Amino acid sequence: MTSNSNGSTSIPIIPVPPPYREMPIVSKAEEVLSKTDVFCLRFDSLMKDTLQVWSDYERLEVRLDLICSSLEDVNAKLTKIEDTIQRIARDFEVVEDDLEELRSSVYWY
Repeated sequence: MTSNSNGSTSIPIIPVPPPYREMPIVSKAEEVLSKTDVFCLRFDSLMKDTLQVWSDYERLEVRLDLICSSLEDVNAKLTKIEDTIQRIARDFEVVEDDLEELRSSVYWY
């Protein structure tokens, strides 16, 4: 024990570093922190990939919307063409019938 200037006695405090590496909780905490760092890196990578896929999907969705719109236009035009072809086919049938009548009337006389 030592005396200080005011005459009181004090116990010297000597800092002794504890054997932190030997404490199981410290090594477990280091392991958890290491795994957490790895998890965070993986999470960041997965989020980046997810955002990239979402971005690609949004661009693809816009393209698909344009394609669907174009296909609807083409379908409408094809329907009009089909209707026109059917009308022409009916007209040909009428002409054929009229021609057949004309032939039969010519042969009749």
